[in-house]
Amino acid sequence: MIQRFFHPIGQGAFYSERHTSYNINIVYDCGTTNPSSQAKQRVVNQSFRKDEIIHILFISHFDKDHISLIDTLKKTVQRIERVVIPLLYDEEKIFLSRIYRALGERRLANLVSNPHEFFGGETQIIGVRPNSDTEIGEIPSLNVLEINETRTEIQSGTPLTINGFNDWVYIPFNYDYENRNKQFLYELQKECIDVGRLRTDPNYILEEKEKIKKVYKRKKISGNINENSMFLYSGPSSKKDLHKHSWISGHYRADLFIYDVDIDSHSHRVACLYTGDGDLNKVDIRKIYRRYWDLIGTIQIPHHGSGKSFKAAPFDEGGFLCPMSVGNKNSYGHPSPIVISELFLKRNFPILVTEDDTFEEHIY
Repeated sequence: MIQRFFHPIGQGAFYSERHTSYNINIVYDCGTTNPSSQAKQRVVNQSFRKDEIIHILFISHFDKDHISLIDTLKKTVQRIERVVIPLLYDEEKIFLSRIYRALGERRLANLVSNPHEFFGGETQIIGVRPNSDTEIGEIPSLNVLEINETRTEIQSGTPLTINGFNDWVYIPFNYDYENRNKQFLYELQKECIDVGRLRTDPNYILEEKEKIKKVYKRKKISGNINENSMFLYSGPSSKKDLHKHSWISGHYRADLFIYDVDIDSHSHRVACLYTGDGDLNKVDIRKIYRRYWDLIGTIQIPHHGSGKSFKAAPFDEGGFLCPMSVGNKNSYGHPSPIVISELFLKRNFPILVTEDDTFEEHIY
């Protein structure tokens, strides 16, 4: 059985899959806007045992609310074997790490600038090369055991398997946005900050750190200072691999979990498409994942249900489970009422995953 969890992290992202028959654990993102909260750290701590291994941690991008609890995850488990990240251009890596240092987030700066040092020698870092909006071709699947230190980069759209478990694949796609952080740069320039010097002069970014903090905390920025966002398909490798599928929506209160709903779904649409903070107006997910589209029954709504990142066209056929992580008292207006309305009108199922609510799927 495969258990898929959308954890009650609020305004952030923390999703995991547990393959019980093969004893395999997968995580996609692990962060929140308020990582110092003991309640949110407890969510991570209670999701795994100390003797467990995370076989692959996928990081969609490097915004704080998607990575800020990775330190907690590291301390929770025995080890993280592999981390799959979107490759950043050197200039973007330097800029982003300096911004985090200016914000006082030294660990996050280290994660961006030197992930090998952040995770340690026992963790393998695999980078996914960026690609434009193209359909995934017939790329041979790759067992992660075959990725060694001399091959630490893979092509977007490469199906990844684990330990010979070949009928279930993970397919990352690192979409290469053009100037995704242009709004953040524009706000910096409004504060009379020389963006060019930020990229080249490490001392200048410290001189302007108070202005940078001011811009970062503005409501309309919503934390987006990173250009990339890596999508991830998790599901059967082909239509011949049929599964049974049910899902559970629950209410979460500290150590108490109350089950609310248990509903059968289409047996063949058991795959999930994780979207991080991707922009559906720029990325044609139906085109990219066309050969797998009929297997996808769950789509994580990007950017906490933001209207700016949403496009209704991929949901036209209806029947999708649409979880989205939102904080109960977030200041960004997430989720957008327009997003919820569009999903309902097209006969989909929007599911809010807050600090109090969780969502779980069972695949047999």
